[in-house]
Formats: sequence, structure tokens, C-alpha cells
Amino acid sequence: MQLVVSCICEIVRAQKRAKSEELFIMKNPVLLTLWIMIVASFAAQACHHEADKEQVVIGMGLSMDGESKPLYAGSASLMPIWQEWIEAHNDRDFDKIAAMNADTFKVMLPNGQRIVGSDEHRALLEGWIAEANTTWEIWWMIPNKVENADGEMEEWLSSGNMLTMTDAEGAVSREFHQVDMQFVDGKLTSGYVSSMENIPAP
Repeated sequence: MQLVVSCICEIVRAQKRAKSEELFIMKNPVLLTLWIMIVASFAAQACHHEADKEQVVIGMGLSMDGESKPLYAGSASLMPIWQEWIEAHNDRDFDKIAAMNADTFKVMLPNGQRIVGSDEHRALLEGWIAEANTTWEIWWMIPNKVENADGEMEEWLSSGNMLTMTDAEGAVSREFHQVDMQFVDGKLTSGYVSSMENIPAP
């Protein structure tokens, strides 16, 4: 780049009789081409710098093979989707829950049970709600992004949710669930749930 700039300076100095450097640049196709290349180069560097600034690192995580990966701030647009999905749980709207799930929906529960597909998910929820009248309350949400093994950015939402359950005898128990859910095109695709049981009532 320094060599190109030096060449332009030499050409400009050699044209002392030109009315202005701007006029000379416009009339000299070689110099004009070099000038466009420089401007385009600086513009590309500026765009790349702005793109880097948009990737805000908020933490780190380990991939399945143990590689450390930076976690980037994700899109806030995932939060209202999660709120709507949880609200559908409390409303017992199983059709809406299934509609918000992706066709490839799957989730790993704290006990290691793997739920695959919206039909299995619905059966689990219906049985759970019938037995414990479970309700959900969102405590926090953190949208984040991470690069997968193919170099593509994945969209995730980590959330903390308090569950309250009441059995047939009226006994109340609470569990805190942390859920990491992946989103693709606004749909919930795959998730992992960890839990803390027997949370004391406030």
C-alpha cells in the first residue's frame, strides 16, 4: 500500500503544470484506478472494523470436543419469543408450543432423558401439568451467539426459570431450571435443561 501511495505522489509532483491535482487524477486513467483501489481498500478495512465492533464478547464456552469458544452478545429479538413460548406453557396452549418448535425440536432434561419432536414434548408437558399443575416464571434471559464447528454462528438463549408445582394434596414445591435453547429462524430447535430442586418458598 505504501508503494502505491508513493507512486501516486511521484506522478502528481511530475505534473506541475496541471491546474489541480483533482483535475489531473480525473484525466489520468492509471492514477484514477490506483486512487479507487486505495479508497476501496480503506472502506473495506473500515467495514471490517465496524463488523468486529458489533461482536461483543460476553463470555466463553466449551465445545463438545473441549475447545474454548467465545460467547457473543445475541439478538434481543429472541427474548419475546421465549416469553411467548413460556406463556403458552402457563396457558396450556400445546398447539401453540408445537407451532413455535422447529421440526427438529429436541431437548435434554436434567435426568438425562432426551425428548425428540413436538409430540414427545407435548406428552411430557400434559402428564407433568396434570400431575403437578406446573407454572413457569421467567427470572432472567441472556441471548448469545457462538461459532460452531462449521464456522457458522448459532443463536442461543440462556434463561433462568422458576417452576411452581402443586400436587393433588395441595403441597407446593419449586424448582429452578436453567435452559439453554438454540433458535433457528425464530424457531426453538434444541435445548439443555439443568435444575435445582426443593427451592424454599419466598
